[in-house]
Amino acid sequence: MSSVEPPLWEQRAAQKRASRDAEIRKWQPGPVPDLKPDDTYVKDVPLRCGLLTKEQLRITESTPSQLLSNLSSSHWSAEAVLRAFIARVTIAHYLTNPLSEIFFERAVARARNLDEFLKTTGRTVGPLHGLPISLKDVMNVAGQETTLGFVATIGQIPDYEDRLVTKLHEAGAVFYCKTNVPQTLMSGECVNFVFGRTSTPYNTGLTAGGSSGGEGSLIALGGSPLGIGSDIAGSIRTPANFNGIYGLCPSPNRFPEHSAENSDGNMIIQGVAGPMSRSVDGLEVYTRTLLGLRPWEWDFSSARIPWREAEYQEGLGKTHPLCYAFMPHDSVVLPNPPILRGMREMKEALIRAGHQVIDIDPWDGRELMKAAFPIFFATGGEEVRKILSVLDEPLIAEITPLEAMTTLSVAQYKSAAVKIKLLRQKYIDIWQATASKTATGLPVDAIILPSGGTVAPPHGKMEYFTYEAISNVLEWTCATVPVTQVDPVLDAKPQSPFEPMSDYDQRNWDTYAPETYKDGPVCLQVMGRRFEEEKVLGLLRTIDKALGRDEFYMS
Repeated sequence: MSSVEPPLWEQRAAQKRASRDAEIRKWQPGPVPDLKPDDTYVKDVPLRCGLLTKEQLRITESTPSQLLSNLSSSHWSAEAVLRAFIARVTIAHYLTNPLSEIFFERAVARARNLDEFLKTTGRTVGPLHGLPISLKDVMNVAGQETTLGFVATIGQIPDYEDRLVTKLHEAGAVFYCKTNVPQTLMSGECVNFVFGRTSTPYNTGLTAGGSSGGEGSLIALGGSPLGIGSDIAGSIRTPANFNGIYGLCPSPNRFPEHSAENSDGNMIIQGVAGPMSRSVDGLEVYTRTLLGLRPWEWDFSSARIPWREAEYQEGLGKTHPLCYAFMPHDSVVLPNPPILRGMREMKEALIRAGHQVIDIDPWDGRELMKAAFPIFFATGGEEVRKILSVLDEPLIAEITPLEAMTTLSVAQYKSAAVKIKLLRQKYIDIWQATASKTATGLPVDAIILPSGGTVAPPHGKMEYFTYEAISNVLEWTCATVPVTQVDPVLDAKPQSPFEPMSDYDQRNWDTYAPETYKDGPVCLQVMGRRFEEEKVLGLLRTIDKALGRDEFYMS
């Protein structure tokens, strides 16, 4: 009896995955202890497994600014720092499967060159000298594949490296790996047929989020001090939320993303690239350094806006007393109980710290997504169909079905774009109107809102992403800050009758079970207005201080 050979796409995916895993095993410091089926909280495994030396733990538990200080003084060599993170990466990958592309050999050679340069000249190569940085799979690196989670793109190397990658490399960064994404990128679940599924280390039964899920999971496990994700509908903040880390989604046209040769043609709602880290320190190192590289001189999309210290100081509360507005929900989905608790805890912390807090009426999530959804899928999924057809690769279950996508004509697209512009005007007016409620007579400094309707859900259950997409639609700066974790006792499901605001709300309510979600991170969003990156970073510092954290706090 002859066995049926698996389809070609399955064979190629299995070969690629096996090649990746074999390369990772070469660099493992030793076998990771077996986990029991109920060992779902694995975030602390790198710290307690005994595979990392004390020095490697000190290195990988340092913030980016601390690493850079020790690298520039030669206290730590670039090679030692890189090898420490590589060792931790291999442990992280065993736990949650965050990696896609591996180029450790190349990175070690790079680190050695940096060490030799510093030894010979007494100078660093640049402001990021020796700092390991991980990259979401979408970023194009010379000589490395960018699969985007499609089997058909295995083996394809982009013709052009993204200028962002090139400039950060010239500034001294050491790139050593790329991280997993969902097939098509348009999913809150990080899974594809090439590299498999990625989990959050807080509870491996729960998703790492998308589309920068590999970055979020790797950083949470300490496998990277700083990563670059991308975001068009929450793709930095959803994984930051589900993995309990900090993430910054800038306004479009401030930070570079792809080079013109690699750009995707999005117009009215644009994708952006931004930093992800276990600390505000990491977000700040990236932002200060990147803007110091004057991206408007080498990136077609970047506005001429250098780092503005006055804006940062404003976020620190040095200019005027700060006022935070809290938005409880988006009128479509009521957040899970632990998120509501996180909102209460942050509000109380800010009040104790002496800041003014006001409540604002919920915004209309329906109108925001009704306007945005056709634009997200304006081509009707044409590009996806084309790639899948190469090998008859199926679509993963967690993606919006292609038949639900409607192709827009040019006239329809222009009409949809006008609706987005009208919403942007409406909500900036709403923001400005908050001046009537503040003690200073100024509009609020930030809006605090849930990072989603749910904490990290069980695999395959991520569905609703309006909370995360609001800032993309409005082109406002938005960041994620960790607050707490799911506690089955504190976050029990209320017994009172539930009156859903929508079908999404009912499904979200039905899915939530405190024991299933145990230990899941609880993060909130801190939203500023357009081009307020410096101010939002200052606000994150202020919030961390209110929560009792110091300047080098790491989640």
